[in-house]
Amino acid sequence: MSSICAQATGLDDRLYWDGFSHRVISQRVPFSGSLALTHCCNLHCAHCYAREERPGPAPSELDTSQWLRILAEIKEAGCLYLLLTGGEPMLRHDFPEIYSFAKKQGFLVTVFSNGTLVSDRIVDLFRELPPRLVEISLYGASAETHDRVTGHPGSFTRALQGIEKLLEQGFHVGLKSVLLTLNIAEFSAIEDLARRYGTKFRIDAAVFPTLAGGREPLGFRVPPEQAVAVEMSSSERSREWREYVDNFRLTPYGNSAFACSAGRTNFHVDPDGMLYPCLIARSCRYSLVTGNFAYGWNHEIARIREESVDADFRCSQCEKRLLCGFCPGFFELEHGQSQVPSDYVCAIGELRHQYICNERSGG
Repeated sequence: MSSICAQATGLDDRLYWDGFSHRVISQRVPFSGSLALTHCCNLHCAHCYAREERPGPAPSELDTSQWLRILAEIKEAGCLYLLLTGGEPMLRHDFPEIYSFAKKQGFLVTVFSNGTLVSDRIVDLFRELPPRLVEISLYGASAETHDRVTGHPGSFTRALQGIEKLLEQGFHVGLKSVLLTLNIAEFSAIEDLARRYGTKFRIDAAVFPTLAGGREPLGFRVPPEQAVAVEMSSSERSREWREYVDNFRLTPYGNSAFACSAGRTNFHVDPDGMLYPCLIARSCRYSLVTGNFAYGWNHEIARIREESVDADFRCSQCEKRLLCGFCPGFFELEHGQSQVPSDYVCAIGELRHQYICNERSGG
């Protein structure tokens, strides 16, 4: 066996990936990105941060050639993990062309979808070029609940049909949902449904204002006590939270406003070609319509790493910061200021902290 083979040299995979990750972070490689291909959606979910339902694309949305150019540029910059989302990305007539180009560039592609548009054409496309993951949003275990959230009768039936089409072909499918006042009564049933399908399932209690500033989604937030009780009802989820805290509790926060991967290894491009550090953070942006990705990433988006917090910012040394979903971009959407924390987020962090402490003490 050749000595250049990792197995022959006895290299430890974990050490290799730890070193690789360190290089990616230290060199600010845009390793993972999301492309929102369209504002359009065939549903009108009550809690949606986009909340746009259009019969066709806005005039400002990028055309096929622009998306293919951007894909080539982000590949050149070092991106590997790519998310195609929307709106509903499958609404674009050129989704197969964009998806195929991305796969042939070597990206590991995940697709976010509502599942209602999984046609035979899409199945054939994925059979030829399998996705890393197709993650589908499911907001109820019954048509009554799911369709009340989406605003479209029949969307539950079509989503299940889409899920089953994908699973029949052996594609990697994940299901996810958002905890809402509209669906919390069915959450265990939604999880049971995912279990019967044999898919991974994840939930999120983070409901925030629309990107345009609308506060309507906040009316569907579940009280923090109920949200954390649902989260921790799964032994797997509670274990993941404990492990996450153990792995990162000694990580120093420093004075950086964004201690996450936004603008460090992650980026987001919206349907109009605007480059952001992530979906939520809006303080730095750069137009890829008139410029190229490398310049935007290295000059404009890099500025987010320079944003700092005030010395008296109450989140700076909070021991629950790992547990709350801390995000200055989230705070800015809710309050118009990145250093005014969300009381809802704080309450979630406090309750998660209490749960983990009680579990460890046997309480």
